[in-house]
Amino acid sequence: MKSSGSPRAGLAGALLLNASNLQLIRRAARSDLHGATALLPYAAWSWFATALNARIAHLNPRP
Repeated sequence: MKSSGSPRAGLAGALLLNASNLQLIRRAARSDLHGATALLPYAAWSWFATALNARIAHLNPRP
């Protein structure tokens, strides 16, 4: 997989992943609350990684 090298592109991808995670948790909760609960640490880690990525994007000047 080729990277674009842009922190902003990485941030956009991370935000899309977070939206997907939230949707997955909501859908899983409808049928299996314990399964949805098991996904929460992954979602938390994804949000943490997104926050780090946002900070990196903020600190890097645009070319």
